[in-house]
Amino acid sequence: MNYNERSNLRKRALKRVDTFLKSVNHEVYDHTDNLNNSPVSIPPGGIPSDCRPSDLNPTCISVSENTNSSHDCSSTGETNDESDLRSSISDWALRFGVSLIALSALLAILRVHLPFLPKDGRSLLKTKIEYNVEMIAGGSFHYFGIVNAFRNTLRSVCYHFTDGHTFNMQLNFDGIPLFKSSSVQLWPILGMFKGLSKKPVVVGLFCGTTKPKSLSDYLSHLVCELQSLRRGFVFGGKTFFVKVTSIMCDAPARAFIKGIKSHTGYYGCDKCQQKGSYVKHRMTFPENDASCRTDEAFRLGLDEEHHLTHCPLLETDIDMVTGFPHDYMHLVCLGVVRRLTDLWCGAVGPLRTRLSSIQVLGISERLVALKEFIPAEFARKPRALSERLRWKATEFRQLLLYTGPVVLKGVLPRQVYDNFMLLSVAIYILANSNYCIEMNDLAHSFLVSFVEHYGLLYGKEMVVYNIHGLVHLASDVKVHGPLDSISGFPYENYLGELKRLVRKPHNPLAQIIRRLSEHEERNCYSTDEISLMCPHKNGPVPQTLTEAVHQFRQLTVDGVMLRISSKDDCIAIGGKVISVKNIIAYGGKEYVMFQEYREKEALYTYPLDSRNMGVFIVSNLSTVMHFTELTKPWQKCVRLPLGDKFAVFPLTHTS
Repeated sequence: MNYNERSNLRKRALKRVDTFLKSVNHEVYDHTDNLNNSPVSIPPGGIPSDCRPSDLNPTCISVSENTNSSHDCSSTGETNDESDLRSSISDWALRFGVSLIALSALLAILRVHLPFLPKDGRSLLKTKIEYNVEMIAGGSFHYFGIVNAFRNTLRSVCYHFTDGHTFNMQLNFDGIPLFKSSSVQLWPILGMFKGLSKKPVVVGLFCGTTKPKSLSDYLSHLVCELQSLRRGFVFGGKTFFVKVTSIMCDAPARAFIKGIKSHTGYYGCDKCQQKGSYVKHRMTFPENDASCRTDEAFRLGLDEEHHLTHCPLLETDIDMVTGFPHDYMHLVCLGVVRRLTDLWCGAVGPLRTRLSSIQVLGISERLVALKEFIPAEFARKPRALSERLRWKATEFRQLLLYTGPVVLKGVLPRQVYDNFMLLSVAIYILANSNYCIEMNDLAHSFLVSFVEHYGLLYGKEMVVYNIHGLVHLASDVKVHGPLDSISGFPYENYLGELKRLVRKPHNPLAQIIRRLSEHEERNCYSTDEISLMCPHKNGPVPQTLTEAVHQFRQLTVDGVMLRISSKDDCIAIGGKVISVKNIIAYGGKEYVMFQEYREKEALYTYPLDSRNMGVFIVSNLSTVMHFTELTKPWQKCVRLPLGDKFAVFPLTHTS
C-alpha cells in the first residue's frame, strides 16, 4: 500500500470517528496529530454475497457457508458506518500485529465516545476460542481441513464455476524452527488452489520438539479427507471435486513424506533408479540417462532399496513420482546457484575455477551498481558477493536469470562462464510460460550438458543430488507447467508469516490457531484486475484524442507494475522494446505514450541466440513519441546498463 492509499484510508477512518463523536454530542478534537503515524486500512469491497447451498447430496460432503466471522448489521442493529469502523479497526490491528492487550486498551479509550465497540479485542477480531488439539506423533496437532481452509476462497469463486468442476490443489510439507534458543518447530500442511490464489492456506499444523515421529498419525486426517473428497463436496448448491496434482517439498521433507531413502543414500534419487557413487565423502549421482521410476512401480514397492516405510498417501490417488516435482527454489536457487558462488569465491573446488579477491570485488561493485535499475517486482536489490552467505533464494534467482549474464561476463574464465550460461538459459526457458513447453527438449539438453561439463570443471565428487536433479527438471515442467508453478517461494514466504504469529513461547500452536481465525476474512483469491494510480496532467498526450483524457504514472496488472520511472518503464510489446513516457486512460481502454529502441542485438549467442527468447542489447532510443493501446501480450522488462547500451530481459518469474 503506497502513501496516497494510506493517507486516504486514514482520513476516511478519522472522518467516521468524528461523525460518531458529533452524534453523541461530545466535543470533536483534531485527531490528525495523534493518529498521523497510525494508518488505518479499510478492506476493499468486502466478499461477494454468499452462495446458498441447496439440498444436500447424500454422496458428497456438504459444506456450510456460514462462518463465525461473518457480521450481519441487520441482526445486531448496527449501522453500516458502525460496521465499517469496526472493520477498519480490526484490519488495522491485524495488519500491524497489534497485541490483544494493546487492542483492548485502545477499545477501552474509544468506548467512552463510541459505546457500540466491544470491550475485548477478541470480540472485535472474532478470535476462535474453541478448537481441538490432539497429542500425536510426539507433539500437538490441529487439523483445519481442506474444504474448511478454502471456505473463503470457495465463497468468492463458486459462482464462476459449473457443477462438477475439479479444483487442482498443490500441497506443501516443510519444517520451520520457531525459536533460536529451543528445538520447538512447526510442521504445517499447506495447500493452494492452482490458478485461484497465490497465497497458501493452512490445512494442518503440527508443533513439537522434533519432526512428527509417526508419519501415519501425522497424515491420517489428510488421507481420510482426501478419500472422502473423491465423492465430491457440495458448496453453493454445486458439487465440486478436489484433486492433488503436486506436492512441493525440499529433499529432506520429500524423503520423509514419501517414506524413502534420504538424498544422501545410495538409492536416494526419487526420479531415477541409479545407484549413487560415494566419492570423497560425498554421495554423487554420475548417470544422466538412468531408467526413470514410475508411479506404478512405486506403489508396488518394486525397488526395496529405495523404500524405508509405508507412505499413507499411497491410499489416495496422488502420483507418488510425477506428483512430487523438484522444488525449483531449493534445488536450483538455494542448491546449485549457491554452490556455484561458493566454488567461485570460497575455498572449495579446484583452484582453476576460483576467483581472486580483486575479481570478486569487481563483480560485487557491478552488482551493487545495478541497484537503481532493478524493477519493483524484485523484493531485494543486488548485494555484494561478500554477503552471499546471507543471500535469500530470490537473490540467487536474480543472479541466475538477470544480473549474472551481465556482471559475470568478462570476469569468469570463459569455460566457467559458458557453463553458467547453460544453466541460466535453461532455467530461463523453463521459467517462461511462453517457452517452457515449446523449447522443453532444448532446455533439457542444456541442463544435461551443464551437469556433464560441471563434473569436468569442478570434479566428479561435486555432482551431488542437487546437481543431478537438474536432469529431471524439464520433465517436471512438462507435467506441471513453468517453474514458478512448482516453486517453494509462496510457501516459504507464508512460513515466515506463520512464525511471526507466535508472540510468546508458551503454547505456540494455540496462538497460531487463534491468530489464523482472526485473519480468516482477509484471505482472498487472486484476480487480474487493472489498477491505475498516481494521476497527473503533465505528460505527453496524442493530438488525435480530441476529448479530455486521464493520465496516470502507474499501471498494475496482475501484480506487474508499469510506472513512469527509469527502472519500471521498459516493456516489450509487438516485437518492440519501448520506454513508456505516459499512461493514458481513454474510452475505457489503456494507452501508452512511448519511445522505441531502434537498435537491437543479441546479448549472447551461447548456448543459443538470446534474441530467440526476447533478450537483447538495445540502444538508440528514438526521439519521436509514439502512441498505442496497451493490449496483451506485453511483458515487463528488466533493463540493465551495459556501457552506453542496455541489456533487456523480459520478466519471467511471477512470484
